[in-house]
Amino acid sequence: MSKYPSTPNDGALATVQHIAPLDAPTSWPGANARLLGLGQGLPVNPLDRLRLFSADEFERFILEWAEGYLKQVVPCVDNVQQRGGAGDKGRDIVVWFGAPGAPERHWKLYQAKRYASPIGPSIAAAEIAKVLFYAYNGDYSLPSEYWFVTWKGVTGDLQDLIDEPAKLKAHLIKNWDEQCAKKITLKKTIALYGAFRDFVEQLDYSFVRVKQPLELIAEHGLTRYHPLVFGAPLIERPKPAEPPSQVAEKERPYVRRLFEVISEMTGEVIDGEADFASTLAPRRLFERSRLSFYSAEGLKELARDNMDRVEFFEDLLTEFQDGLYHHYTGAAASGYVRLTDTIKAAQAQQITGHVLEPHMTARDREGVCHHLANERDVSWCDDG
Repeated sequence: MSKYPSTPNDGALATVQHIAPLDAPTSWPGANARLLGLGQGLPVNPLDRLRLFSADEFERFILEWAEGYLKQVVPCVDNVQQRGGAGDKGRDIVVWFGAPGAPERHWKLYQAKRYASPIGPSIAAAEIAKVLFYAYNGDYSLPSEYWFVTWKGVTGDLQDLIDEPAKLKAHLIKNWDEQCAKKITLKKTIALYGAFRDFVEQLDYSFVRVKQPLELIAEHGLTRYHPLVFGAPLIERPKPAEPPSQVAEKERPYVRRLFEVISEMTGEVIDGEADFASTLAPRRLFERSRLSFYSAEGLKELARDNMDRVEFFEDLLTEFQDGLYHHYTGAAASGYVRLTDTIKAAQAQQITGHVLEPHMTARDREGVCHHLANERDVSWCDDG
């Protein structure tokens, strides 16, 4: 049975239950172009870009912010939950602070609003009223903070009300019948009278706040998703790792192709490095190949770790595979000639428009050829 409009009781301190885990944000379409700004109108001021988002894009943006900032960066967060949808009782994103059962445990509410224009007092009043009613009714406790999170901000008159909590309270009470009573639930009109009115009147409304769009963008900027949304510069590329002293398992395919080349060079069957350790040219080729392979591996890690899209490296391999096709499949005097001709062509190949191009070095381009042998079964010798 509903407690409305009875006297507030301990039920108002009930914890939130049955809230879905935070959804993982989906990938942005055309992420490669977004990073470079191709066809996206970049560079665009981030605030302007935020205001141009569709409803679906803003929802994705908010999930990225919640996952990457609220969950990972904000101190003392125990859990981030997503509630928006039918039956959410006025809650979109719920953030719990403190361990379950701890006296200091509390929650903050972030209402992500996707209206076509800045939010004004009437919309805000209806949203706040939902939380007041359900908290009073014992469905959940009052949040310690209630944040409006919007893509186009709030109107000046709403901000004025929020800046002066007493005026916000007065606006709610004065306009309750018009702006709130029929907006809380579809089942009935929620009148403001009796003990419920006392509950509304006694609250301090300084817990209602606005997440300003520029602040939202700055916090999103601390997440790994930010470059894909705004085309922001990537962090400086780390120095590629040196090859390990022993050939790693992930190197076996291209190393086998190199052994075929070295077998042709020496006229000997090559089963391991020891078979050509005393021969200068094969040893230099092998050592150089491993250095360049790991250099390109660093490019792959950049795509995976900093861009969160390892497929960018796979796209890069495809571009080189297509561009170098006639070099690694054409007639050649030897496997060594075919390998070096392919590397020279890779150094000259144009890949303007690919997100990894600004980060590529000459050694990366050489290493890409070995990655093609490693991952795409490209061979250098006719009988390979």
